Amino acid sequence: MKYIKANIQGKPKEINLVLMNDLHFGSEAVDYGLLERVFDFIASNRENTRILINGDLIEGVTKNSKGDIYTQRMTPEEQLEFAVETFKPYKDLIDGVTKGNHDYRIEDEVSIDIVKWFCKELDILDKYMEFEGVVGYAWNKCFYSVEMFHGTGGGGTIGSVERNMTKMRKTTADVFYCGHWHKEFAKPFKEYNLDPYNKCVREVKKWLICGNTIVQTAEYAKKFRYQESFPSQAVVTLRGEQKKRDIKVDWIR
Repeated sequence: MKYIKANIQGKPKEINLVLMNDLHFGSEAVDYGLLERVFDFIASNRENTRILINGDLIEGVTKNSKGDIYTQRMTPEEQLEFAVETFKPYKDLIDGVTKGNHDYRIEDEVSIDIVKWFCKELDILDKYMEFEGVVGYAWNKCFYSVEMFHGTGGGGTIGSVERNMTKMRKTTADVFYCGHWHKEFAKPFKEYNLDPYNKCVREVKKWLICGNTIVQTAEYAKKFRYQESFPSQAVVTLRGEQKKRDIKVDWIR
């Protein structure tokens, strides 16, 4: 599993992590108004904001995959070009990138890793994690970590999303972040860490976060009666005070 240490400049009082996943560029159901609001937030808070991209960057429908190849708005190549141009002004803020099931549809058929290509075009290949990874944020004597994995399998209800995430979590990172299920879900939980140096057990607050999507209900989702939800993207705020360490989760809708 790849580990990336984020490059934090200065001593901000807090850091915003914008969790961007399930963008599905090329889908007929993309909410471009929401996408604009997300980037407006990033631009307005650029000095203390970072970006994590966690899979399903493009719609990527092929002849042999789920979805309707005739309803997607661009070819897979055009979808990828659009993604590169969209993120180019913010490439210096990106700390980690994974791929999701829509992304590796193309890789499965023609052996081209389009997310790796996306990172290469933006000159951020060192941020590419393939399927999973951990990003660490250290500043002001504070340290936070985010484990990233796109997600897999069914998640028709919030309960099933939580069960899947609990099983898929591999590390003791402060945040376990998935996408995939198109659900707005964030839940804190307690974990008890052993401190052998101070001979005690410390109670630590951790988070499970599913970062939702920017698409409305796509045609193929209606066809198969998938549960409908409202699009949003998560913003995680990390507090930069050692004695007042805290993580908060909000949503851009």
